[in-house]
Amino acid sequence: MITISNKEHWLIEQASRYPHNAAIQTEQGSILYQKFLEECNLTANYLLTNDVRENDRVGILYTHSYKFFVIVNALWFIGAIPVPLNTRKTINEIEDELHIADVKFLIIDDSLKSQFSTLEFQNVLDINIIKIHETRKHNFIIRNSQFSILNCSLIMFTSGSTGNPKAVVHTFKSLYESVLTLNSFAELSPNDIWLASLPFYHIGGFMILIRSLIAACTVIFPTSPKFEDIEQTIKRSNPSHISLVPTTLRELLDHNVKPNKNLKFVFLGGGPSQTELIQAAVKKSWPIVKVYGSTETCSMVTALHPDDIKSKPDSAGKLIGQNKIKIINKDKNALGEIAVSSKSLFKEYYNDQQTTNNKLQNDWYYTGDYGWIDDEGYLYIESRRDDLIISGGENISAYEVELIIRKYPLVKDVIVFGLQDKTWGQIVCTAIVSETTSEDEIKDFLKEKIAAYKIPKRFFIVDEIPRNEMDKVNRTELLKMLKLS
Repeated sequence: MITISNKEHWLIEQASRYPHNAAIQTEQGSILYQKFLEECNLTANYLLTNDVRENDRVGILYTHSYKFFVIVNALWFIGAIPVPLNTRKTINEIEDELHIADVKFLIIDDSLKSQFSTLEFQNVLDINIIKIHETRKHNFIIRNSQFSILNCSLIMFTSGSTGNPKAVVHTFKSLYESVLTLNSFAELSPNDIWLASLPFYHIGGFMILIRSLIAACTVIFPTSPKFEDIEQTIKRSNPSHISLVPTTLRELLDHNVKPNKNLKFVFLGGGPSQTELIQAAVKKSWPIVKVYGSTETCSMVTALHPDDIKSKPDSAGKLIGQNKIKIINKDKNALGEIAVSSKSLFKEYYNDQQTTNNKLQNDWYYTGDYGWIDDEGYLYIESRRDDLIISGGENISAYEVELIIRKYPLVKDVIVFGLQDKTWGQIVCTAIVSETTSEDEIKDFLKEKIAAYKIPKRFFIVDEIPRNEMDKVNRTELLKMLKLS
């Protein structure tokens, strides 16, 4: 049950109401709400002494640590705006995003400083939270900005159909409404224990932290979101709620990991979820809830309850909360673009009014995903964004990878596309027209340009890529030519 008032910063209120409840749990032990508030306030004061001010956008390059959440709350106390950044991206990609979001300060985890040592950015804050807390004065001053639920709370990057990074702006209200939406599906409680099982630079991982805070429950931080650490934390900490991508769920099943006794729900998202995988998990008593949503919708829009998985295994479920969906269909057929109306929708794309106007129209978000709704109100996703490949929970723009490959001088033509894969959900593939280049040469070229997870796993060297008179690729003919259909 959600009872927070939204009249002051969420952590301040929860620490007042539940001072002795565990807010954080790590391998080193538990941190109570009152202690967590103190850490966040100390960090906020430190940031203030380093000239971080209200409305400043602050980039965060951090490992999978509770200290990430300390920094987020500290920035909120100041009135600054956190911009989580994907630690798996290249330095060039990070520099582009820092520019796009007008980031003023950057915080880098000590363990990542060597990885990003050549990053060109002036205002990198040397923040060591442990040292800050060790040197604190007993009578420190708490200086918090005025809380408003309509203020900007987050800028998070997402992959877009143009291949360019898009900075999604959320308010405190959209985060809060997202939690209310989930609460209407699965009533949340201060007794819940959430596993921080997804990276925090993705909306699915970030919202685990927000749900825990707004419901005043506990969030467990494994060492990393890698399978081995997730497996050990499930066994050791007995969480009640887990969010997974299909790749991790498959690994749990392959290693015969059984669901823990306290487990209520496993929210499965992050890309196409194979029916056979879900059925295998349900057969082994995993309480799977298949969900559909995006960064722009602040996570979940629809959910398929465990009771419905047997009868509707291919569905993305029904609407939850007060969310609405309409299918935009110019040809009057059943299939069409999915548009979403929700109280948790993003405010805008930062500094990109044109894309905002294209995607947000009369309070409807045009997703670029295509699907249909059956007579009982269940949503089916026929295809996600034409050029978006979701591999192992990571969003990859095919167009972006194409643009980079085209820069290689021996490539005459190229198309990048996704193929279904049991392990990764989808894998990145490319067909290339070139007389002299090889797969290894292009891979070596790409290693310096884009993150490793974006590099194609399958290469096809072809004489020609089939295109129509409008120069658009005939994907059906291409797949037949490559003997993939």
